[in-house]
Amino acid sequence: MFETIDIDAIPLPQAILVFLADPLVLLCIAIDLLMLIYLMRNPPDWRHRAEKLNSRPWSVREAETMLLAIIMFILAGRTVISTLYDLGKIQEDKVESWILVTQTILFHLPVIALVIALLIRNRTISTGILGYQPRDIISALRRGAVFCLAALPIVGFASLIQNHFLTKAGFMNEPQYVIELFNNPGPLSMKVYLIIVTIITAPIAEEFIFRGIGISVFADKIGMKWSVFLISIAFATIHFNLYSFVPLFTIAMAFSIAYIYTGSLLVSVCMHSVFNTLNIIALVLSGQNI
Repeated sequence: MFETIDIDAIPLPQAILVFLADPLVLLCIAIDLLMLIYLMRNPPDWRHRAEKLNSRPWSVREAETMLLAIIMFILAGRTVISTLYDLGKIQEDKVESWILVTQTILFHLPVIALVIALLIRNRTISTGILGYQPRDIISALRRGAVFCLAALPIVGFASLIQNHFLTKAGFMNEPQYVIELFNNPGPLSMKVYLIIVTIITAPIAEEFIFRGIGISVFADKIGMKWSVFLISIAFATIHFNLYSFVPLFTIAMAFSIAYIYTGSLLVSVCMHSVFNTLNIIALVLSGQNI
């Protein structure tokens, strides 16, 4: 969300100074310092917090099957759209719309339905994998917002450094398809649909798959640290955008840390939603790619 810095025109040291002088960045750094002081005074037992995540309403085999099915759905959807485009069945200016709708139908909605089915099956509709009571939603949103703001300076700095070197290496900065869809002229209904997907369905589906299922499954096999690392790489990869890889990997690490620290997937869902909301706001205000 910090693409207002033209890294082609500004030397990297100067760009970093401009970035650090941003009022929002300074506010977020202040939050980081306060959180650091709190954690130094109240060091968390990370091992105990990680062990608490082992309680889940599915077996490892069920989780592995769900992960494989989701990956196949995503790849199949993109393959179908690519094939139809090559055959001339989809116009070039409609590709982004088709990708968004296909992703929602084959990924977001089935995953959300799966969440509800698992919670009902295990009679944990209020307290299960999401780790919350209905009265805790506001608290989770507040905590998610704080975690998100704390992560922004790190994400922004990582994006700045990555973009500088990718540009110097001759790579072209092509925005994600959802950004192109939002920027391109089109019906208001599609933009509203895009906002709903970005702020609501995507955070729920992606956090359930990557944090709720992925981390716990791989933690059983390779340990929690490597699980977080691997899942963060997978999260960044499925967005299919080179320039977004490092910032998405960084924010995915932050989502995972928030999930492990709080023990609540709802917190990481809210954090994810706040992050996407801030990016949409930045996109609207700047009129540039985020």
